[in-house]
Amino acid sequence: MIRWAVRLSSADARNAVRLWRVPGVEVCAVERMVWLRGGEPDEAFELRLRSLPGAERFSVLPDGQLCAPGALVPRGWLPRGPWVALNAWLVVEPPVAGLAGRLAEPVPLCLVRSAEVGEPDAILTDIARWESYASTAPQVRLDRWLFTAAGDGRVLVCGRPVPPIPGLRLVERQRVLTPAGWTWSPYVEPAIIRSAGGLQPGELMLWHADGRWERIAGEEFVRATRSAVRKTAEALMER
Repeated sequence: MIRWAVRLSSADARNAVRLWRVPGVEVCAVERMVWLRGGEPDEAFELRLRSLPGAERFSVLPDGQLCAPGALVPRGWLPRGPWVALNAWLVVEPPVAGLAGRLAEPVPLCLVRSAEVGEPDAILTDIARWESYASTAPQVRLDRWLFTAAGDGRVLVCGRPVPPIPGLRLVERQRVLTPAGWTWSPYVEPAIIRSAGGLQPGELMLWHADGRWERIAGEEFVRATRSAVRKTAEALMER
């Protein structure tokens, strides 16, 4: 039996992703509003509903009337529908691009500043800086890293600690790379983001602060050696 309902504006609808994995949650979109509903909530789930940004909460009476929290008199009715399961309705389908100088369109989630910076797992730099560093670095140090290059001259170097060169420091969460000091909003598990992006085992997602992302296959990475870096730089200069 339906016990609760939440109303979100279209601008706040993406926050419904926070309930992605909750069994039994249904959704209905009507008149530029998005409604969610479900059965009897436990205390933990009630707290999740209260913390849902932009949500207007209601309890649902047996006849479908709505009561706001603390209200004694119902106001309005739950939409008739159609209602569908949230995990079937909330499908993120961003376009795909590899690390080849072509960036995908923004995904529905966004990155925001975070208080947790974390130790970088990778760095996005350019081939000139990477070649300059690798040409003098001892091989025992280069052995820490794998790298791949894009046709536009960008280079992604993975491994801790990252090379001490200028570039964008990145943190990895279950094969999803984001700029250090940033996290996604609303927060969801990295596995959901990987699934939404259609990533295959071994692939990396590089998520930029402006919302665009790139897919990088594991086989695109090579072990860092002076000769590998030099040959990569030469190949890029020939383009």
